Amino acid sequence: MDIDFIIPWVDGSDPIWIEEFNEYSPKKKNLSIDILNERYRENGLLRYWFRGIEKNAPWVRKIFFVTSGQKPEWLNLNHHKLVWVKHSDFIPQEYLPTFSCRPIHIHLHKIKGLSDNFVLFDDDMYILNPINKDYYFKYNLPKDYALLRPIKIPDFYSHVIINNMIEVNKHFNKSEVMKKNLGKYFNFRYGLRHFIPTYYISRVNNFPGFFYKHFSQPFLRNTFEDVWHHCSEVLEATSHNRFRTIADVSSGLFRYWQLSRGNFSPETPGKHRRKYNVSISNVRQIQKTIENKYIKELCLNDTDCPDECYLNILESFDKIFPQISSFEV
Repeated sequence: MDIDFIIPWVDGSDPIWIEEFNEYSPKKKNLSIDILNERYRENGLLRYWFRGIEKNAPWVRKIFFVTSGQKPEWLNLNHHKLVWVKHSDFIPQEYLPTFSCRPIHIHLHKIKGLSDNFVLFDDDMYILNPINKDYYFKYNLPKDYALLRPIKIPDFYSHVIINNMIEVNKHFNKSEVMKKNLGKYFNFRYGLRHFIPTYYISRVNNFPGFFYKHFSQPFLRNTFEDVWHHCSEVLEATSHNRFRTIADVSSGLFRYWQLSRGNFSPETPGKHRRKYNVSISNVRQIQKTIENKYIKELCLNDTDCPDECYLNILESFDKIFPQISSFEV
């Protein structure tokens, strides 16, 4: 089974990018649009993403590095596994330029040469220790967990999750889905702590929401084609939004679609994974996690924290990945 990785990336400190960003960004404050600095900040850790992949997932077929046309000076674009993809290579011109990850994510299946099985990373997700293909896929299906959860009181991102669930409930009957995939919705791998909420929530008529997951996500390419076939109107509307808005759908829609189709293999939630919102108060804990031999994946959700936080984190990454990778020149 061939598995590809996709990692979109942006350098928000690039003067050319900043000029274009300022040209299109709203001139007045708009609470329905997200243009926070942390969405675009380059924290200097990208090279460690590549070092982690080379050391811990050498079986990956191709890595698709997706940008607006930016590229780090140190990146070896001649590497046989690396494919540098510009937005204009797969996103229709009418939606460009875009400063939102959502139009990028929902068009990924159009990338030329992409395998049928792929994993989508954000650039804040790192593989710390060795993983096999079955970390992401089993029986040729993405590994995931179908845990029902109510959506929290709406904030900016919750609105997007609601939009995702509206589309899911338009096209799937929850009772039929759960009956057909009973062993996947009530699976021993989830544990009692996760089983109980799903059991009680399963009594409601529609899908209320799914347990939030913010780690690298395995996908079937045909899932994207299926969603586009059924939800083209909302996907096209999202594609037109150059910045994140509360009216968008996200890549979560494709994940929820796989869960609703039953196209997944159950896994234990959060096993060997850790996620942090980076702050001054938890930098030391993050450093300990990076150096932990049992944690497979780490997500460092960027916040409005000082750059100094990342200097300490960088030291720990350099400790576990001291050698430059073949992706670096």
